[in-house]
Amino acid sequence: MNERLILSIIIENGPLSRIELSKLTKLTPSTVSRIVSSLQERGFIEESERVQTNQVGRKAIKILATKEFCSSVIFNVGVEKTEVAVGYLDNSTEKVEEFSTKKPELFFKRVKKAISNVEKKYKVLPERTFLVFAFPGIVNVYEAKIVYVPNLDWKDIELNRVLDEPYKILADNEANLSILAESAFSQDVQKAENAFFLYVSQGIGGGAMINHKVLRGKNFTAAEVGHTIVESKSRRKCQGRNQGCWEAYASIKVPVNAYEKKYGELKGKTYVEKFEALTELYKNGDENAKKALKEFIHYLSVGTLNIVNTFNPEVMIFGGGCNSLWKLFGKEIYGEIKERAMPHTLDNVVFRDTIFGSTHAPIIGANVLATKETINTL
Repeated sequence: MNERLILSIIIENGPLSRIELSKLTKLTPSTVSRIVSSLQERGFIEESERVQTNQVGRKAIKILATKEFCSSVIFNVGVEKTEVAVGYLDNSTEKVEEFSTKKPELFFKRVKKAISNVEKKYKVLPERTFLVFAFPGIVNVYEAKIVYVPNLDWKDIELNRVLDEPYKILADNEANLSILAESAFSQDVQKAENAFFLYVSQGIGGGAMINHKVLRGKNFTAAEVGHTIVESKSRRKCQGRNQGCWEAYASIKVPVNAYEKKYGELKGKTYVEKFEALTELYKNGDENAKKALKEFIHYLSVGTLNIVNTFNPEVMIFGGGCNSLWKLFGKEIYGEIKERAMPHTLDNVVFRDTIFGSTHAPIIGANVLATKETINTL
């Protein structure tokens, strides 16, 4: 337990001296030194150069999580593209490559090739490196099994069986990994009892953190807000074959398709790239872009209020295919939900974009999941 405690503190807080570790853990200096030596011998941590502390005397040696091996090889699976990255115990990640997401049999062949490419360039250890998958759908996290990914129509795929790799495999929903990433790096989420990550891309997903734990549900469908109904009499279908779903009105495909149908093709090969082009036009005051985005912004507001009423989060985070949704549309969204919200519903609720900018949050969250598993199985 003490080893797990010390390793987790080093991973979460960065380089620390033995004295600082003793103060943080309330363990005796001798116990800390013994555990540090053990973790260092086993290759989980390393020493940095000596640095001067505030105290008079010789410089202290800082202890930090090692980057000698990869803690994770990450596959952030999108509807159109899959990103491959590696992660380390110090919570840093590095993008390696990307490829088109195709049918399962072709996809997993490409995954095997990507693993081979990583093995040639990076140090991976079968006993310590995890393969981590982020999927835009329902995932059985205990069995590393794809239950259902609506926008790809993938069902009942056991990752351990189709890959047959020597590495341990972890998998989760992309929105769950996103809120996990925020909880590791964002002080407001760390302090909050409840927080929510709204993942808006070709579909819509949700990651709910309730009492500091990711809410997954009995059948792993908790916070699947994209399939809540916003228009009960609508005949508009989502990829999950339901009618009137929120994602059929507020995924990034909706305004892109609306614009291209009336005003011509947008720049970009994927929906994410086309949505970026559309928002650039919007920022520059293009009237056609405003018209195409009007319904999207309205229904994004409707669904956001539903989330606030259902989960009562202290922090409401927007991200996914676009990591600046609140910056772009926050004023309009807040104006609509304020008109509809019950008294005090919005008091002290923080609305913001994800902190991860150009790096996709599921990649960060996937490595956080791997480091937590490393600690738990130490």
